[in-house]
Amino acid sequence: MIEMDCTCVQKHHQIPTEVIEVSDHAIEKTGEILKNYRRIFLVADENTYRVAGQRVEEILKEKGILSHTLVLPAPALPNAENIGKVLMEAGRDREVYDINAWSLNPDYILAVGSGSLNDTCRMVSYRLGIPYGVVGTAPSMDGYASVVAPLLNGRKKIVYNCSIARHIIIDLSINAAAPYPLLLSGVGDMIGKYIAILDWEISRDRNGEYYCEQIADMVLKATGQCIDSASALESRALPAIRAASEGLILSGECIAFCGSSRPASGTEHMIGQTWEVMDVEEGKVPNLHGIEVGEGTFTAIELFRKLCHETEDAHLRGLIEKYLPAFDRIDKLQSTLKIPFTVTDRQRYVDGILRGRTFRERYTILQYLYEQGKLEQYAQAVYEPVMEKYFHRAFKEQFPEWK
Repeated sequence: MIEMDCTCVQKHHQIPTEVIEVSDHAIEKTGEILKNYRRIFLVADENTYRVAGQRVEEILKEKGILSHTLVLPAPALPNAENIGKVLMEAGRDREVYDINAWSLNPDYILAVGSGSLNDTCRMVSYRLGIPYGVVGTAPSMDGYASVVAPLLNGRKKIVYNCSIARHIIIDLSINAAAPYPLLLSGVGDMIGKYIAILDWEISRDRNGEYYCEQIADMVLKATGQCIDSASALESRALPAIRAASEGLILSGECIAFCGSSRPASGTEHMIGQTWEVMDVEEGKVPNLHGIEVGEGTFTAIELFRKLCHETEDAHLRGLIEKYLPAFDRIDKLQSTLKIPFTVTDRQRYVDGILRGRTFRERYTILQYLYEQGKLEQYAQAVYEPVMEKYFHRAFKEQFPEWK
């Protein structure tokens, strides 16, 4: 269990995570880390099984603690179909069928993958009351230690409360070999934390919402750590991969400490996830979560800059001004890193902002602008500066398979 004392009204934070192993060749420690379990259900998809799952399976077999393995078709989206498959395959059938007997459920679920597989398994873990852990295969998002999972249910993306990972195993060599878009996705997920914390501060001051300064500071520290290492990600240097991985895990821990995603998800996620939902509604495979969040972050930055320039509320202006240096850092990072921008159609872009306000019940700058009667005006106004500053076509030339 990870715990810490705090000065906020909660006084103490704790999460059931027992082990966080981030190291080169960490995968080889999986058997020892999970030695106290006897029937481990391993879940991967075709890609993650190839890069890590097969080796994990061998290790668990050698230890005599593997129940069975399920390999999903790739890409295994965190949707109701895949959650259902994992749920149905969790119990191992007896050789002799007995309709009166209980199914042989595993005592542990081990996800091998990143965001989608982790979220899928955490939901099944939560529903079955079985602990779970994850062997991560990419530093692509901050949900490894989270307490919530955004899942595709029908043509909607809904955030559900789920289990917290008991064990997080990150092999730096495997993470370093992940496709480059996944590395950029992790950066995109993290740069949005400045927006999330600023939104949280505004809601604290306007609505009296619970706010934990210690958790907020931890998230901002993790974000700075990721940004500092981001420029070295393309070289796949292990120190940069470690910094990014640890920063993403720390962000997820803060979500778990808080009991909600508030410290790590605000305007940027609500807009980005709305664009994901719009793809799902049209029968398309959504873009990587972190890429969409990155786009949402660039959008939120320009919304806040415009509001800071125009507002007559001195307190609100002061809050925004605290974050302007961080926004400048993101501008500079994007000029070299070039996180891809996939939503370039003006109407789709504006619709994502307008619909994003109601993606979930959370007070952000979107609700503030709506209450002021200015949301659509601002959504239209930031389109050109965002496209001019942040949209880079070079990525599509480098990775033609990218949408």
